Amino acid sequence: MPVAQLERDVAQLIVRIRRYIKQPVEEDSHWDNNFIRQLLNSQYRLRSTELHLTHEGHFHNIAFRDIEEDKPRYEWPPGFTRLLKLELVRTDGRLSPIQRYERRYETLPSGDGGTGQDSYTPTYRPVGGGFVLEPTPIVGIVNGLRMEFNGIPAELVADGDVLHPDFPEIFDELLILDTVVGLLHAEELQEAGLQRTFMNWRNEWEVKWLRYIDNRITSQQGVVPFKTHYSDA
Repeated sequence: MPVAQLERDVAQLIVRIRRYIKQPVEEDSHWDNNFIRQLLNSQYRLRSTELHLTHEGHFHNIAFRDIEEDKPRYEWPPGFTRLLKLELVRTDGRLSPIQRYERRYETLPSGDGGTGQDSYTPTYRPVGGGFVLEPTPIVGIVNGLRMEFNGIPAELVADGDVLHPDFPEIFDELLILDTVVGLLHAEELQEAGLQRTFMNWRNEWEVKWLRYIDNRITSQQGVVPFKTHYSDA
């Protein structure tokens, strides 16, 4: 295993964090490794969220779903955060993009748009924790749906767990320093200021939350905002 990979596991990251706070031995430290690991994960997820919001392609995942007979609604895959592409898998391996379509006034066409794997051509619209295919399929297709999506990096739990390869290695030190600052900040304000410490951390997440909820589906198709039949001028 490359040396760079070894330096990115949890055990080595904690060693590097402890060097900064000058508390190399856990038994003699103000903070135990469990708290350091928790704060490290928090900063790791925060920085990963920034990558999600700024650059496409990080933490890229592919998942397949069966199309089930008479089932219009499907859930997003585990770890899903943002859809990049939704496709139908044809019998010869061709991938046919499924377009997002927000049906406002139109009547849903009758029939299934084709009964076979190569003739079924639905649209989709996101609903809650998943999406709806329209029209509803009437024939089941094994692995008929292919989804490309941005996921989330796995939480760092065991000492041997490593940072996701999509996390820029050159900025490992920034992640370490994020954790160091958080530890020192919490230690300095442990008494009356502890609430202020957590509020500062929460505010950082709040900013990313407001950006994230602006858009969950990456799509080239423009979606016309819903307009009511009557508006008061």
